[in-house]
Amino acid sequence: PDKRGGRWNVDDFFASGRDEIDNQMDIVLPPLGLPKKRRLAIDFGCGAGRLTRALGRHFATVIGLDVSASMVRTARRLNYDISNIAFRENTGAQLDLIADRSVDFLSCCIVLQHIPASLQIGYIADFFRVLAPGGVAMFQFVIGSDDSSRGRVYKRLSNRWMNVFRRIAWRRWSVFEMHPLSESAVVDLLAKDQGLRLVLAADDQSAGPGWCSRRWHVSRDASA
Repeated sequence: PDKRGGRWNVDDFFASGRDEIDNQMDIVLPPLGLPKKRRLAIDFGCGAGRLTRALGRHFATVIGLDVSASMVRTARRLNYDISNIAFRENTGAQLDLIADRSVDFLSCCIVLQHIPASLQIGYIADFFRVLAPGGVAMFQFVIGSDDSSRGRVYKRLSNRWMNVFRRIAWRRWSVFEMHPLSESAVVDLLAKDQGLRLVLAADDQSAGPGWCSRRWHVSRDASA
């Protein structure tokens, strides 16, 4: 909230992404021996390239994908000096630009929660499709509201009504909706591919107050 209205400093913006990715690459994943290789990483829903830029420190090639052409342009402008990262517009319901089993690490944070559950499941299925043997897909999603007073409001009001308050609070017409996804639906999807395994699932605070958020790490077996 303290960064709304153009109050981000660019250096601080990218430093926050570097801290998040370094935590994954240097603390969370090494004890698991993952990812096995560091050739290609994908930042799905890359925005201005906050995490894409950070991933470039750890992988030979990084591709940031986003539905917004204006965000892709912004990402290219802010990251023109980084030679091993690229940005592509992805407007379809799949990762059409990415080949099967080619990605060593996929990151998707604060993205899925803003699109309908049916589309979330479709994208997660494609995360699994592109995952290389020994690779990891790390994605965050919202499973519902919590038991706080704010969470009880979220539970009672649909996005249609919440958008009214969001427009007032954010002082703009275009706002981000929140769309919970059943964790059991992701479990069912995971079970369809015997080469995949859930290596880590944890509560996550990135969705903000009032929401219950989860962060999953899914790996494809090195022999699969």
